[in-house]
Amino acid sequence: MKLVAKVLFFCSMLMFLSTVVFTGDVVAQEEMTMKEYKVLLQEWADRETAANAQIAAINTEIADLESKVGGVEGEIKSEWANIYAAIGVSEEDVAAYREELNSLENELNALGALSPEDLFKRRKEIDALEAKLAEMKENKIYSLSEMRNTISGIEGKIAQLRANMPKGMYDEYTVMRGDYLWRIARKADIYGDPFAWVRVYSYNREQIKDADLIYPEQIFKIHRENGPNEYLVGSGDNLSKIAGSMDVMSDPTKWRELYEANKDIVGDEPSLIYPHQVLKIPSN
Repeated sequence: MKLVAKVLFFCSMLMFLSTVVFTGDVVAQEEMTMKEYKVLLQEWADRETAANAQIAAINTEIADLESKVGGVEGEIKSEWANIYAAIGVSEEDVAAYREELNSLENELNALGALSPEDLFKRRKEIDALEAKLAEMKENKIYSLSEMRNTISGIEGKIAQLRANMPKGMYDEYTVMRGDYLWRIARKADIYGDPFAWVRVYSYNREQIKDADLIYPEQIFKIHRENGPNEYLVGSGDNLSKIAGSMDVMSDPTKWRELYEANKDIVGDEPSLIYPHQVLKIPSN
């Protein structure tokens, strides 16, 4: 940068000298003798020659530095080639690995723009990306400090995404041969309560059309805690009481809106709701 600044300085000096020489001609004729004018002209010419000589010297210095930089870059490239050879990979392999990491990180950035609830629904994508990252760490290229630092940053993003997800809204359960809702709800790792079969039923109404008919390999969501716009019916609840709750609609007269949003769960009689039902709270 200093060399470039010097070149610019001398160039500007030359422009200034040229201006003085040509614009000063008339002034010299009016206020100087010809002898004085020639002396001054020679002085400026000498300065221009000196400036040109310095510029040439600086250009030589720049060329020399560029040559040295090129040599250093060549040495760096050669050293990297030695490193790649030592771990048994090529420069192309490293470039492909880097590109794969960039792609993975871009996917995580896109997931980071989702709401916590949507992020929870797509948690399997995070699991897959994390598994992919673990697989990439088994590659010899991971030993390079650049890759270790990049992967460390990506792992931090995954941890942040998991921290942003709602905690345990639901787990998943794959129906086995011989299962029925009562039996599933009774399992210790589900609810440990056969009467909570209603919870499984109401939370999976899009899959269960008849509570007596479920099929092997169906994957049910096992409700763990209320997510946004969800309510778990408790003993003594009714639609009016639920609608009046500050956490729901804050207005008991809106019970009918609550009923319409859950007609497929409640049925034709709005006065009959049961503990363990998971209701949807209509958005305002």
